Parts: sequence; C-alpha cells; structure tokens
Amino acid sequence: MGLLSAFLLTGGVFGGCDLPPKPPDVFFKFNSVQVGLGPTYVVTADLDLDGETDLISANSRDHSLSILYGRGNGSFKPSSALPVPLEPSALVVTDINKDGLPDIIANSRGTNSLTVLLGKGKNSFSKAQSIPTGQVPLSITLGDFNEDGFADVAVTLTFSKMEIYLGKGDGRFSKGATYETGSRSFSGVTADFNRDGHLDVALAVHSSNASSIRLYFGQGDGTFPTSSKIAQGLGCLALAQADMNGDGFTDLVAASGSGDNLYFLPANGDGTFKKEIAFAGGGGPIALALDDFDDDKQIDVTVANSRSSTFSLITHNANGSFHFPVRDYVTGGTPLMLTTGDFNSDGMSDIALASNSEGTVDIFLRRRVMK
Repeated sequence: MGLLSAFLLTGGVFGGCDLPPKPPDVFFKFNSVQVGLGPTYVVTADLDLDGETDLISANSRDHSLSILYGRGNGSFKPSSALPVPLEPSALVVTDINKDGLPDIIANSRGTNSLTVLLGKGKNSFSKAQSIPTGQVPLSITLGDFNEDGFADVAVTLTFSKMEIYLGKGDGRFSKGATYETGSRSFSGVTADFNRDGHLDVALAVHSSNASSIRLYFGQGDGTFPTSSKIAQGLGCLALAQADMNGDGFTDLVAASGSGDNLYFLPANGDGTFKKEIAFAGGGGPIALALDDFDDDKQIDVTVANSRSSTFSLITHNANGSFHFPVRDYVTGGTPLMLTTGDFNSDGMSDIALASNSEGTVDIFLRRRVMK
C-alpha cells in the first residue's frame, strides 16, 4: 500500500498523527503573458545581453517562436513573433557561432527539420536556416559531443531514433551517427554520467508497450558506441539532472505518465544508478525543473502537471526524502513545459510555464522563505 493510500484509508492521519504540513508557500502568480497559439516549450536566456532574463516559447499551432524581453521586475515587453517552419515543439539557446550573441535552434515536426536562427544583436535574428532531419524530430539536447568547442545537438525522432548533428561553428551542422532508442523520446539531458571526461546523453523513452531511461556513453569524438537501460517499465516521460545528494555525482529525476509518479535515481558515478526512489507530484507530470526553492541548501523539484493544470513544488529533505504532501499552484490550462529564471532581479529563481490551451506563459515569482 502506498503512502497516499494509507493516509486516505486512515481518515487523514498517519498512525494517529496529522498529515505533515505542506512545503512553504514560496511562489505567487505575478502575471500571464500572451504568446502564440499552442505554446509547447519555454526556455530562459538573456537574448539582448542587457543582464535581464528573457523568455522564448515555441508555439506549435501558429508555427512561431515568441520572444519576451524581460524588464527585470517580473514583467516583460509585449512578445515579438518569429515565424518558423511547421509545428515547433522544442528549442534550445546557445552561442552557435562564437560571436558572443545567443542563437536559437528549434525543431519543426511538420517539415522534418531543425531551424537555426543566429542572433544579430539589437533584438534581431538572421533568416532561418533549415537542417533536414529524420521523420518528426521531437527533442533537442545540447552538448559539445566531439569536444571541438562548438555546440552539437542530439535530436530524437518519432520512430525511435536519436540523431547526432555536429556543429561547424558557423551555424552549419554535419550529420553524425544515428542510434536506436527503442521508443519515442520527448526529453533528454547531458552529463558525464560515468566520469570518463566525455559527455553522455540520457533519454526518457516511452511507448505503450516499452519504456526506460536510455543512457548513451560518449567517446568524446561525437559517437556513443555503448548504451544501457535503466528504469525499465516506469513510463518516464521527462528528465532533469543535478547532483541531488551532494556526493559529486550527477543524478536523475524523472516524471512518469504511469501513476503520476516522480522518481529520483541516485547515481553511482560509473554510469550506473541505484534503485529509483518514488515520490508524488500532481496529475499528468510532464516537465521538470530543479533548484533550491526554499533556501535550505537542498535541491527541490518543480513539475508541470498537464492534466491538473498546476505545477507542484516538492521539497527535498536533508535526509534524502521528498516532502509529502506537495504544494500545488494553479496555472493556465495544460502546462506542457516550465523553466526557471530570476525574472525580477532579486537573486531568487522564479518559474515560467507554457500554458498550451490558453496561449500564455505564466510567471510565478518567488517569496523569500522566513526562517
């Protein structure tokens, strides 16, 4: 019997004790900013290099990117739209051509391609460049996989593949190897999981009859000759990575579509992981962000819940456990992605969420925790 079931069956008490209090109420909804139709992804970056955090959303229904330039007080200038090829649903920001200006890479599910937009300064971008991919690109994961100093990307495809594209440092990319994933993947992260000095890739792969976290171990030359599977059958949809327990190893946190569970997978530091630790969020967990949100020097978890139109704060205790019950915050309809950034320049991490059904990005600012 699970923790929540035991609580309900005992009439709301654990062994005669009241349910522990929720985590501190550290967020408040500041505003909602209109973007394009059907935002599916949102990331933070300082696009105009003014020291304030900006936001970019990928809008799948009107085939655009919305750029929101931050004012540094939690508000944003009215969004400007960049038209892109059909159905963008993921994006990353990095300096592709080493000119000191942030550039954007987005997928195009409708044209089987990546779109590269090079920053030109003065809030402008170059004409979109298209990179053909395999059928229906889904997620984009950044990393310098061949260690030449230029950004590369790992792109997952609907038909169970991961493709590697190696950056040439001028906005162009060359096609690298293709790897089988076993199922579709909408989420990936990079880190040196086996501590050999080379970047690896972890993907949450999921289908109706198979799911796992697939680990691809890099050789530093842009190839990933060996791989392994963990968390098989858990239905993981989204991944995030951080050193959650302070042991110097990069751990994984996963959100699952099976039972609305979240999982913490502690790393052993050699590319293997200890048995997963399950904890709870909200209904339909779909995207994750990790940070110390309650100022206790422990990495906490926030998760966007697509079915319940909320995001949950799950605080991480010093003993390694995760707090239950969680603190939920009501968002716009169907949040599909969340990101962190200091939107009001107070030194604390805030939250922005892409509300898919309402065409908005919702801004939640942090309150300082009273000790």
